[in-house]
Amino acid sequence: MFKSLSGLFFSLAVLWTAAALAQDVTEKVLGETIYVPAYSRIFSYPNRSDLLATTLAVHNVDPDTTLTLTRVDYHGEDGKLLRSLLEAPFELAPLQSKTVLVPINDTSGGVGANFIVVWTAGKPTLGPIAEAIMTSGSGGPGPSFTSRGRVIARQQAE
Repeated sequence: MFKSLSGLFFSLAVLWTAAALAQDVTEKVLGETIYVPAYSRIFSYPNRSDLLATTLAVHNVDPDTTLTLTRVDYHGEDGKLLRSLLEAPFELAPLQSKTVLVPINDTSGGVGANFIVVWTAGKPTLGPIAEAIMTSGSGGPGPSFTSRGRVIARQQAE
């Protein structure tokens, strides 16, 4: 199976890395920062693009614990903050969702825009699902797809 000891170590390193990168979905934490890719347009030909509306949805998946969204920021493809989308912290009750819209005519984010979602909780809780839903919004057939967020910082429960 393994032709050498180095092959065995390589295989073990790959498995360990994959396991380390995988988030335990039942792990309860006190807060996270989540990066969510978003797209205000996509290219179908070199000189042709389709505009997209983007809805950010944040779902509290914990059936028992309220969490608080403290920041939802929209950044352009250059990484610069375009605007904050929360006027004040927003409490998400168990299984509640919050959505924000970047309309189809808002191309300020460019092709590679993104959201930063920051949440906290008073006690350890399951992290929410944060995803962007992009659609052409034309009423006819057109591109529609989702983009799942990625945790980039986590406040562990002690």
